Amino acid sequence: MHKLDFSTADVALIMGVTRRSVQLWLAGASPPPASVVMLLEGIFEGLLPMEWVEDKIIASMQIA
Repeated sequence: MHKLDFSTADVALIMGVTRRSVQLWLAGASPPPASVVMLLEGIFEGLLPMEWVEDKIIASMQIA
């Protein structure tokens, strides 16, 4: 998340969870699901284009 310069709000929107969930993961109160780790690693490694991430964020904002 930090390597990608994503905020807690960005990760929450991409993953479809609350910001509080992301905050709990960062605080170590609960581990992030493996799917979250894999998705963020895939984005960082360039396996998922940033355009997809941007589209996901925009779509999530339109739903909310």
